[in-house]
Amino acid sequence: MIRRSTLRLACAATALAVVAGVSGCSSDEPTAASSSASSAAPSATPSATRSTPAPSSVGPTPTPGPSVVGKVKRPGGPSTPTVSAPASDFVSAVDYPDGLVVDVSAVSSGVESGQGLGQFAGREFSVFSVRLTNGTKRALDLQSVVVTTTYGAKNLVAERVYADDVDAKDFGGVLAAGKSADARYAFAVPKDALGDVRLVVDFDAAHTSAQFDGDARKAG
Repeated sequence: MIRRSTLRLACAATALAVVAGVSGCSSDEPTAASSSASSAAPSATPSATRSTPAPSSVGPTPTPGPSVVGKVKRPGGPSTPTVSAPASDFVSAVDYPDGLVVDVSAVSSGVESGQGLGQFAGREFSVFSVRLTNGTKRALDLQSVVVTTTYGAKNLVAERVYADDVDAKDFGGVLAAGKSADARYAFAVPKDALGDVRLVVDFDAAHTSAQFDGDARKAG
């Protein structure tokens, strides 16, 4: 009996020693799981500094356009133009043999500042002042004039700009024989891109579109 009791006491003492040893390990050293979690936690990093975008990068990204701008189909007009004139270099006007003249009288630049639908604060734009002189003997309908602008080596299509800070004015109404009409068309052409611009004015079905190629800064 004494030997069995002694054996029981020895076993109990051994068990207590084991528990004490495990307990000591958990308090003095990190477990594998806690060490793994600590190494996986990301270190704090400073927030990225946001830079103000360049004016030319504000707004929709321009895409390359066709090498030739097609004519607008107008009901009641000829399927192909019957009166043509060569393109100009912005220095001079486009003169048609029947007396009709299209001229870019001035080009100015600015930066949008308004906020709202279709407006992009900080976007650069250029305004093209276009004059159409009707030297023919008949009135000219200007209700469906379409103006297209591309720029740069990639022939990027410039988006029309209708911001509040742009004094734009489209052609419209009927231009009587012997009279002139003026319009202002604003496009998202950066100021530093004005040296390589194409402006196409498609004003009716009978005439080829008036086209201007080159340095728009020379206009007027």
